[in-house]
Amino acid sequence: MRGAATKPSGTMSDDNIFREVDEDLRREQMTALMDKYGVYVLIGAAIIIVIVGGYNVYSWWTIKRAGENGAAYYQAAQLIDEKKNPEALEAFSKFAGQASGGYHTLAELEVAALHAQQGRKAEAVAVYDRVAQSGGDATLRDYARIQAVTLRLDDADRAEIVSRLAGLNTDNNAWRYSARELLGLAAFRSGDTGESEKMFSQILGDEGAPQEIRRRAEAMLALLVKTPKAANSAPAPAPKAGSETQ
Repeated sequence: MRGAATKPSGTMSDDNIFREVDEDLRREQMTALMDKYGVYVLIGAAIIIVIVGGYNVYSWWTIKRAGENGAAYYQAAQLIDEKKNPEALEAFSKFAGQASGGYHTLAELEVAALHAQQGRKAEAVAVYDRVAQSGGDATLRDYARIQAVTLRLDDADRAEIVSRLAGLNTDNNAWRYSARELLGLAAFRSGDTGESEKMFSQILGDEGAPQEIRRRAEAMLALLVKTPKAANSAPAPAPKAGSETQ
């Protein structure tokens, strides 16, 4: 009986031959592709490296800048704590000219507040108006509008007050309580006790209203009860809105 035939030793099988041929073809194809498109691959890799490196540099710069802004803001605020308002005004004015974004807006608000504290209402209103018309945070813009109206309440007519507070007397606005208080005071001063009562009643009807504003609303409603309706044609003196804004 003859034994089964065996492959001679040292002879490559068909599978091995095909595998080597396939690998050679792939190498040739990759070489051809690199010869043709290699420069684009290198450029693409370089762009990725630049983008990643640039992002890392930008992140580092942003963090560094935020730290510097925070330190400068804190130093200026310390001057207010030390009752050095003129120096604080100078520091915040300088900082506002250098900072950007949220820090710029906050510095502007501090400048306006310092002007108001030192009796320069016109300058304060001008800065508040600048913030209100900026492209910054909407909540801070609305806050600036509230502060400007508070300073203008004694001098402006009712139409100006209503115009300045347009859009703030809505149930989803963060400053609605202050807006309603100011609108109520403006209506009272103009002799429109009905509208004034409506505004202050809205405040008391909202459980979320700050306690200080609720207290003032109660006082105004008590005053309105004693105000003869027939006297609506003559403006009545009204207390100033407090500095509290929620």
